[in-house]
Amino acid sequence: MMAKISSGQGFAGLVDYANNLKEKNTKIIASDGVDLTSNKSIVASFSLQAKSRPSLKHFVGHISLSFAPEDTPKLSDKLMAVIAKEYMRRMGIVNTQYAAFRHHDKPHAHVHIVYNWVDNDGNAITGDQAFRKSARITQALTREYGLAFGKGKKRVNRDRLKGKAAAKYRIYDAINEALKGCRSMEALKAALSARAIGMNTVRNAEGKAKGVVFTCDNISFAGYQIDRSMTYAKLCQRMGIVPDVADNISNISASDERTEQSGFSFGRQYVDTPKEANAYQETTATESLSGTDTAGGNASIGNGIGAAIVELIAQPHIAPTSGGGAGDSNDRGWNDEDKEKKKNPYKRRR
Repeated sequence: MMAKISSGQGFAGLVDYANNLKEKNTKIIASDGVDLTSNKSIVASFSLQAKSRPSLKHFVGHISLSFAPEDTPKLSDKLMAVIAKEYMRRMGIVNTQYAAFRHHDKPHAHVHIVYNWVDNDGNAITGDQAFRKSARITQALTREYGLAFGKGKKRVNRDRLKGKAAAKYRIYDAINEALKGCRSMEALKAALSARAIGMNTVRNAEGKAKGVVFTCDNISFAGYQIDRSMTYAKLCQRMGIVPDVADNISNISASDERTEQSGFSFGRQYVDTPKEANAYQETTATESLSGTDTAGGNASIGNGIGAAIVELIAQPHIAPTSGGGAGDSNDRGWNDEDKEKKKNPYKRRR
């Protein structure tokens, strides 16, 4: 199970998308305080209540819950409604209008929850975009209802990926292949270089290695953004070497200690899941695990890595996800493919 969270300023576009009978074969499986006669009446219901809090800029709440394809046969409308309402309750989305729309246009079951940030008493709902909290809740619900945990990145159709997602999976596949014959960081760097992928260590002011950065197609990712198994420490462990002893690769000085913090990203992430968290917890940001475009190409990988480190230091925020409830790697599985599709016009960043 995966949760993907977003917010916006208008209900019309979101409702038209969520309640699209023709293209999504939508069914409304749960609601409260909303006139379901038509899309216009649904929008009118939400908008009327939102007006009681005119100072609230973003009053549209949207969460999509997605499940593993193998769960589809067991997910009746009734069970999905129960799970959706329980997710909202645990997230603190209570005492407000909402409608849950189940779509049937994909092999995996998924439901879109549209809700009002202005509750029934005219108060603004807060904390509903706590993405780490969402990750814990989706993981717990997956276990409690006997749902499937995803099998990770192996399920992703690489041919459908573009841009940053394609670069991330190219690095992921290349590292796993190169590790089969590498027993040092120097050897790993050389093996990746032969595959047109740059690799550099990130060090603190004392010169101690604390992270690793990979560059592919002028896009850079910290190791943990590729996968939890690809941090500096994990790579050393997989090769059976002692960290900061066996590697002689190029260094990047950085006094900032945040590089390998869990939840930190080059871009915005929706969730931060534990290591054993299910593979479907995405984030988005909407698309999470985003890299940082760098200038210069493979001939200037060093400059690209430097730009990535500047980005790390310049943006010390901890975010999302969507995916998608989304740790650092999240093993998002099939949902990564959807990230490269055209985004819906109703989506807004908070």
